[in-house]
Amino acid sequence: MNPGDRIIGVSQNKDDEFTDIIDMPLNKAVELIRGKKNTTVHLDIIPFGAPDSVHKTISIAREEIKIEDQQAKAQVIDITVGEKTHRIGTIDLPMFYAGEGDGKGKPTSCSADVAMLLEKLKKENVTGVILDLRRNGGGSLPEAIDLAGLFIPSGPMVQTRGPDGRTEIGADRDGKVAYDGPLVVLTSRFSASASEIVAGALQDYGRAVVVGDTTTFGKGTVQTIVKLSNIMKGEGITPGSDPGALKVTISKFYRPSGKSTQLEGVKPDIILPSLTDLPEFGESDMKNPLPWDTIQPASFNETNRVAAFLEKLRTRSGERISVSAEFSELKTEIERFKKLREEKSVSLNEAKRKKEKEELKAKSSALKKDRLARAKNTPIPFEVTLKNLAKPGLTDLVKIKELPPTKPDDSDEESEDDNAEVNHRISIGELFFYSIIVLIWSITT
Repeated sequence: MNPGDRIIGVSQNKDDEFTDIIDMPLNKAVELIRGKKNTTVHLDIIPFGAPDSVHKTISIAREEIKIEDQQAKAQVIDITVGEKTHRIGTIDLPMFYAGEGDGKGKPTSCSADVAMLLEKLKKENVTGVILDLRRNGGGSLPEAIDLAGLFIPSGPMVQTRGPDGRTEIGADRDGKVAYDGPLVVLTSRFSASASEIVAGALQDYGRAVVVGDTTTFGKGTVQTIVKLSNIMKGEGITPGSDPGALKVTISKFYRPSGKSTQLEGVKPDIILPSLTDLPEFGESDMKNPLPWDTIQPASFNETNRVAAFLEKLRTRSGERISVSAEFSELKTEIERFKKLREEKSVSLNEAKRKKEKEELKAKSSALKKDRLARAKNTPIPFEVTLKNLAKPGLTDLVKIKELPPTKPDDSDEESEDDNAEVNHRISIGELFFYSIIVLIWSITT
């Protein structure tokens, strides 16, 4: 499979009919795909960029998913501005994980892993650091507190308020800072829960510039599972079978400033155009969400590292967006997507539908060629993982295949490898843009 492929059907046996998972709740679809180790699942997919009529069947052997796939990792990119080259480090954190250890006496935690990556980035003399939380849906609250504490000496990172009105403060108290340089936090509509706690705390302290969608997911509540059998036994009733359980909201999260992350999420300092910046990606689109509110701010010492430079950063970011070919294309895609969403009917005229598909195919082909041409001039970052941390210097480039030559006579043919190549290069192009933001801040300060 390649990034962007759409799974539309799942089968447990090769000769069975596929179960249609279009519009199926995600958790139900995942249940069908998951299974015992060493068994096989068969998927009906529509390849990335292909019309809906083109299907492909693939078979995948189920294996145990290794946590390292979700572990923190870093990249280092060298950016030349004028005659000077600057080095920017990025840390991608997919989730806030914590565990009992690796079996060798070493604890497993995202805060410890990020601390090691930061140490490596400092040794490589990075000018600034980007913490990417765009695809981080949350995880361990203690780890979120510890991770935010890597950038702040000590202080409250989150407040939790229960139904009795009492407020508990989650604080970092070690007095240590793993990294004290310029910091950008990337967020999106998919940044939720613990991600919002970290982004909100670093924003409240004035420690980082938050960049991303107009807001984050807005998941600012805490739930617990209550077994109904325990309640029944407490009432003197012996259940004949397992009566199930209830998932109950028991408290809300608040930032050090006293603002809730519920519904409103964390609003960035700098907004960038994004295809994911849609209201349906968030708590506000759910039924009966708890309202946003505020409580008394916690006592904390702001670092005020951002406010003095924020307007200049916004202005320069806006200027770069206005002349960026990538963002111009993205804005066009956003408008096209919005227009499609607003349409309430689809033409069944065959000639018209064929014309629309040919026009879309031509636009897609031209867009891909433009992206590939620009990608040739985009620097490729070095990759830093927990596996290669001990290696001296930077030796491992992000693995990208050679760009395929652009042929004028095959403009209508798109291979899956080409699509994966474009997507990978574009993600590096985004990294270049974000790096400029942190670079301008570091030069200014």
